[in-house]
Parts: sequence; C-alpha cells; structure tokens
Amino acid sequence: MSGFEILADPLPQEGRNEADATLSNILIRVNGSDVSEFVDAKGIGSKRLQIPAYYLAEWIVENWWPLLWEPRKSEDDGDDAGFLSRHSLLSAQHGFALPKLSIVALGKSLEVLALPRQVPFADVRFRNRGHISCSRDIVEDQLRNFVQSTVARLEEARVSDTWLQDTWTLIAETDSDEAKFCRFVGALGLSPYDVDDSIALLIEQLLPTLGDRLLMDLCLASTAVQFPTVASVAQQAMEMTKGVSTSTLSPIESIPLPKENLALPAYRRGVQAAEFLRRRLNIKDIDVGGASRVFDILEIDTSTQSSNAQTYDDVVVTGAVVRNDSEMKIAMLQQKESKRRFAGARAIFSAWSSDSLNEIRLLTSAVTRDQQANRAFAAELTAPKALIRSRAKNSQLSMAGVFDLAAELQIGADVVKKQALNNGIRVSGF
Repeated sequence: MSGFEILADPLPQEGRNEADATLSNILIRVNGSDVSEFVDAKGIGSKRLQIPAYYLAEWIVENWWPLLWEPRKSEDDGDDAGFLSRHSLLSAQHGFALPKLSIVALGKSLEVLALPRQVPFADVRFRNRGHISCSRDIVEDQLRNFVQSTVARLEEARVSDTWLQDTWTLIAETDSDEAKFCRFVGALGLSPYDVDDSIALLIEQLLPTLGDRLLMDLCLASTAVQFPTVASVAQQAMEMTKGVSTSTLSPIESIPLPKENLALPAYRRGVQAAEFLRRRLNIKDIDVGGASRVFDILEIDTSTQSSNAQTYDDVVVTGAVVRNDSEMKIAMLQQKESKRRFAGARAIFSAWSSDSLNEIRLLTSAVTRDQQANRAFAAELTAPKALIRSRAKNSQLSMAGVFDLAAELQIGADVVKKQALNNGIRVSGF
C-alpha cells in the first residue's frame, strides 16, 4: 500500500455518455486514512463515493503538469482561486460531493492533504483527515492508473472523441524532450497545450544558458506573470557569481547533513543542520557572534553588496550559489547587509546539501522542501532559538527586545520575531 491511493471499482450502468460509462465506487486513501469516507444526514456512511469517474479524471488531465510540478510560490501567500483550481479536488466536483483534498508539489516530493468537510448541498460530511509527503512517482502512478482505467471504461462502452481521451493521448505520447518543457511550464502553473508563445520562447532561450536545474528553480519560484522579470534577475545573479570572491566549504564538507525524511516537515532538516554545524564548530547556540564566526570560517563576505547588483531586497530570487568541489561563489542581491547575511546562510546550506560536488542553485521564495530547509537553516544559524529564549522573560519577548537582539545579530527583526513565534515565545507590542 502506498501513501496515496485513488481506486475506482466499476458499477454497471446503462447509457452511452461519459458519466454513465464511468460510474464507479471510488476510494481515496491518504497515509492509511480513507478520506473519501462520508456520512449522510441519517448517519449512514460509506468509505466509497458512488460517482462518475469521468469528471475527476478530466480535472486530473486538465491540470496534469501543474498538479505534479507547481508548488506554492511563497510561504506568506494565501491560496488564490487560480491555484486552488489546479490543486484542489473541490474544483473537480461537477455537482458531485468530493473530499477537501489538495495535491501540491514540494520540489522532488508532493504533499497530499485532506481535511474534514461538511457539504451542505449534498447533506453529507467527510469526516477523515489525511496528510503525507511522498515521492512524485507514487502520486503520479496513482493518478495515471486512475485516468487510464477511466479511459479504458470509455473505450469499452464505445464512447469516443471525448476531451479526456484526446488530451490523455497527448500526455501519454509525450517524449522525454517534450516532457522537460512540460515540467517547466507546469511549474509555472500553466498547461503546455495552451501556453503563451512568449513564455514558451523564453523557456527555450533560457534553457541553454541556465541549464535544467536552474531553470526549474526559476519556474518553481515564479508565476507566469512574474516569469520574464524574475528570469532577468536570475540571469543577473548567475552573472554576478563570476565576479565575487571565492568562499570555501572545506571546513564543513566532511560533516554529514541530517538525512532528508519526507515524513517530517522540511524545516526540521534545516534547523537540525544548523544545530549540528554549530556543535561541530564548537560554537555555542547562545553566542551572538555565532553566525559571524561561521561566515569567517567559510570566508563569506556579507559586508558589501555584490558588484553591479541592483536593489533587490524583496524579490522571488534573492541570490545564487555555485559549488565547485570545495569552493563556492555566492551572489547576494540585497542592499541591506542583514538580508545579505540571511542569503549567505541560505547559500551555505544549498551548497553543503548539493546533490553533486559541482552544482549551481538559485535562492528563491518557492515553497519547495530544499528552499524551505535552507530558509530554516538560515533562520536558526543567524537567530538561534536558544539565544532568543535566553532573552525572553516568562516565554515573552517585547518588540523592543526583538529589535535590540536583531541589531546585535545583524539580522532582520522579522527573522528574530518569526523565530520567537515559531518556538513558542510570545512577542508583545506588534
């Protein structure tokens, strides 16, 4: 049994339309929880939905590439209607009640989340919740099998030329080069079958200069509207890495990172990595100068803005890091040193955790596991929670205390405040 399952058992039904041909008992299971289970007003329940599979399969196919590849673009952004239409099963109801389930990319993995839901128009209640982060292959296989079985049901019933069948054929016949393009477009929240020509052309132009990994970093962080502007910033960041001074990973490259565990939130790995790094470098977690000592050991200079950089303090792309064996070059685009220190700390984690000894990564606002982890690492390295606790009284820190500590740490007050709140310390006066 996988962490996510969507199963359809056919039900006999007379008729030759899409709905009749695909009437099914549908079971949806997330991390062992039957999230399709519901009870009606009379208290009668069922684990399976008796609905046509066609409309759900049609929604999956319509959103295939964004569903598998588009993450939330920012941790601070709410889910807008467009994003929900591509990632929430509620957009596939077509008059039939479905559980409140979302599927959202986290980079290399996918998060599947189902929450209890009352459905007034159907007078039913979905009562189970389920949550899991699992590999994209697991979710994709389940979705593919569900769609394929639905298409097979249509063919058996001699229903042909539907939008579902035609579009699924396009997806099924996608070759490796086409799939690469489709993944980039999907990460932007678009369908490759109706993407604007200007976006398609820009992707084709950027691929030779940025390469697969950086272009995907860019698409994961950017919306379609932002893409041309953000692409320009990313290109500038990459160009800047050529002229910055060289930093070193030698003092820490032999230190093993905490292993990635999809069962845990991504931030846990970043926090644990910062704590482990301090211990190995004999830096106390209440040392105000701890982050500065790490920067000195790794020869990272955050005192000046990278040459020729424009002012970019609040953008989707905040920097880039190039690892070449034990060396790294970090481009930091921010005007304020406090923000450059945070970007520099993020770059340490990105280079340290790289998949190979020669890798280039962007630092972005995307809600992917690697970007979440490097932000958490930077927060803990530059504003240790133990230090914040030592300054708090009765688990409370005043806003004045936040600003004072931020000044000592040479980091943004927003980082200190968020670290406090995330670790159970109340912040008064804001």
